[in-house]
Amino acid sequence: MMKSFINTISLILLFGFSILSNGQSVDSLLKEANKNNLDLKILHNQYLGALEKVPQVSKIPALETGIGLFPLPVETRLGAQVVRFSATQMFPWFGTFDKKKALELSKAKVVNERKAVKNIELDFSIKKAYLRLYEIQQSQSIIARNISLLEALERVALAKVESSKTSATDVLNIQLEMQELKNKIALLEADKIEPTVEINQILDRPPNASIEITDTISFAKLYFQKDALFSIIQSNHPMIKLYELEQGVARQAIEINKLNSKPSFGAGLDYVFVNPRKDAEPTNNGRDIIQLKAMVKIPLYRQNYHAKEREENLKIETLEAQKANLLAKYISNIEKAYARHESARLKNELYKQQIALTKTTINMLETEYSANGNNFDELLRMEKKLIDYDLKNLQAIVQSHLAVFSIEKYIIQ
Repeated sequence: MMKSFINTISLILLFGFSILSNGQSVDSLLKEANKNNLDLKILHNQYLGALEKVPQVSKIPALETGIGLFPLPVETRLGAQVVRFSATQMFPWFGTFDKKKALELSKAKVVNERKAVKNIELDFSIKKAYLRLYEIQQSQSIIARNISLLEALERVALAKVESSKTSATDVLNIQLEMQELKNKIALLEADKIEPTVEINQILDRPPNASIEITDTISFAKLYFQKDALFSIIQSNHPMIKLYELEQGVARQAIEINKLNSKPSFGAGLDYVFVNPRKDAEPTNNGRDIIQLKAMVKIPLYRQNYHAKEREENLKIETLEAQKANLLAKYISNIEKAYARHESARLKNELYKQQIALTKTTINMLETEYSANGNNFDELLRMEKKLIDYDLKNLQAIVQSHLAVFSIEKYIIQ
């Protein structure tokens, strides 16, 4: 049931991105970021480096060798001892190597999960910046469209001035309004710099690399069920998994700590060269000595092992509290995103109605102005209102997508 719901969510997300599929889409930018982002490359290399620790901890300790000389030779029945060669090999408690390998693998998984968390953060940053660029570009289009309407109105006003049916101040007011709108377009062009630089930085491209947006984004709909979302987040979100993996690392560290507190063993060999006696000829005269050794290292002082176990247990408790706190924040953020989406929906419906009514009013006022030159101030005022409603409706559409993106942050795609 849960797997089916996750698959459904994935299809919905892909469908949601299809409205951005023309030109340089969000999807293409996300793929490029996943391939080129330096932070992700660093984390990937750290993950590979962490994996290289696995074979390091699974090797037995180095063989200890030594040589001993006898400045005052030790006399034995078979001759004097002159040189001693020794070799000793220590071994940890049974199962220690396997536990250490498992611990390092778990640490590597933690690093890899951090990469997944970083990927989510970068994806959201790209989506936000992309929407900001889209909003700026569409705002410029709305203003440019209104300038065209004012230019048409200017031609009507000029004709009326020539026929002495209206004052030249009407023409000047229109020109002032157009100049103000052109200035807004120029200011919006400057506003493109920040989101452009942000996207290019994430993609490891030159800061001024152009980002072409040729899409038309409609109002974003929500297809998610909140109860199912909360369950998915709790079981699948990388940040929650990260805390759980770190708890697993702490538990494995406790197990290894217990193994380290147990005795370790060693085996060795001494080989002693013996010079033969010259004052007698006993049987086996000058025979060298071979000594086999067995050792046990017993940790008697155990305070450090107890302290280590307490440290790891406290770490587990802290991570559990952090996980619960983070889950509560995520649930709160999702509720806020739903509220923002509902607010955007209501605004979208309102502004669409106001835009339709304003356009009807403008058409009536234009007809009246063309006929007898009346209500020019009201006509200009309604033109301004139309721009305002168009821009506010655009903001509502962008807000709906930001709300959806804010929820998608918590879903594994």
